[in-house]
Amino acid sequence: MGASVRRNIPGLVAGLCLGLLALGPGLRRGFLLSYDMVFVPREPFAAAMPGLAPPRAVPSDLVIAVASRVVPGDIVQKLVLLAIFVLGCAGVAALLDREPLLARLAGGVFYAWNPYVAERLIIGQWALLLGYAGLPWVLKVVISPNGPPWRWTGRLCLSLVPAVIGGFAAMTITALVLVPAVLFIRSARRAAIALTVLAAGCLPWLIPSLWHTVYVDPRGVAAFAARADTPFGSAGSLLSLGGAWNGQTVPAGYGGAWSALWLAVVIVALIGYLLSVRQGRWPGLGVAALAGLLIACIGVTAPGRDLLRGVTDAWPGAAVLRDAQQFVAPLALAEAAGFGVVVAWAMNPGSFGTGRIRARPAGLDRTGVALAVLALLTPVLLLPGLAWGAAGRLRPAWYPAGWLAAARMIDASPARGAVLLLPWETYRRPAWNHGEAVFDPWSKLLSRPVIWNDGTRVGDVGLAPDDPRARRLDRVIRGGGPLTAALAAAGVRFVVDDADGPRPRLAGAVVVVDQPGLTVYRLEG
Repeated sequence: MGASVRRNIPGLVAGLCLGLLALGPGLRRGFLLSYDMVFVPREPFAAAMPGLAPPRAVPSDLVIAVASRVVPGDIVQKLVLLAIFVLGCAGVAALLDREPLLARLAGGVFYAWNPYVAERLIIGQWALLLGYAGLPWVLKVVISPNGPPWRWTGRLCLSLVPAVIGGFAAMTITALVLVPAVLFIRSARRAAIALTVLAAGCLPWLIPSLWHTVYVDPRGVAAFAARADTPFGSAGSLLSLGGAWNGQTVPAGYGGAWSALWLAVVIVALIGYLLSVRQGRWPGLGVAALAGLLIACIGVTAPGRDLLRGVTDAWPGAAVLRDAQQFVAPLALAEAAGFGVVVAWAMNPGSFGTGRIRARPAGLDRTGVALAVLALLTPVLLLPGLAWGAAGRLRPAWYPAGWLAAARMIDASPARGAVLLLPWETYRRPAWNHGEAVFDPWSKLLSRPVIWNDGTRVGDVGLAPDDPRARRLDRVIRGGGPLTAALAAAGVRFVVDDADGPRPRLAGAVVVVDQPGLTVYRLEG
């Protein structure tokens, strides 16, 4: 085993421990279904293929669909979630390769355990977090152009795999880190290689987006803007790596006066990063962190929201900037690196500023070691709401057998046509999922074309559906008149209702499944 591999083992082990602590009871068999995180026993390829799945789900859904053919779907999900903590923690530990072990681990723990990770995990954006976990590995490869170009290119391609799997959001935050870094290495050849590899990694979602109509509801700019989840306003919340748009995803115990301690830790980490910049470490990371913070602040002010609406009207692809809090990912990496530097200084104050902070066993300061151990535990102690299944919010659930049987029946039916999902809402809170909100799972259970309201509701604001078929039917479904003729004209053959069925509005439809919590109708003709 090579020395570099052995050096990464502590970071990998620490990340695995964090993942086990974060998931807790969620590691039992069953699916963790929370908001956008929907895994199913066997996702149909028809619902995951580029061109059929929405661009935001490419190629992540396809990767999961393939993996679920080899390993049970719920186990695939647990492996992916554990990989986020393992890769993220070990990546920062590898980036801090000059520092003593405790300092490297402290930086890794900071990166894998913070409000950004907690809020994005609860909202179910595992694909984004997979790209987040790969950021330190991408940066380390870019700023370490050692060996022949072909070997460096191979390492760069390998480091981009998590982001490529994650898709457009993961690749966007990766580009925010990679582009400034390659510009700072002052090698035109390697910069060209890196940008080419980055562009190639975007093709799996970029190409489908060219023929998949993208609709952007203008009201989404304000709805998805960063919000204050601490007493320090939106800017202070973003600096603390929180501020996600969905207030219901704030981890338990975070956001009150207690968050002042976390803000103090963040400020110390930023000071450590700024002092390390004098040593020329991590070129381009500061630019990426500042750019990400500025992007995240766009929606905080009225002029910024107006600007973003204008940009998205001109180019719908800019809608990725609506959920701008996700762009503080480079800031999280800079703070984690700075936190590791501060811990290294605490362990051996006399070596700070030399550019090579090392602590030999004979010269260790006992007080410094104690502080380093405390720093190692600080993120977990200050953010306990991420532990044990996000304080019980991530609990395993099984899909009802009746649902799976109904899905097989619908897919096997020779009657052609799409499936309409009711009630006309994006999220469900089924009792079998412990009452937790989840994206309508039927959109991934069926291999047929599915029409459903995929427009998110934020508070009292219901955004228009992204799917043009759903937008055409939106007014009819929300009205009080009969549905049968309008649905048949739209090519709908089945209607799946997992709440109180609108039987008076579906005159002439045949009920093919009727069980508690699920009714399936077939439209004739």
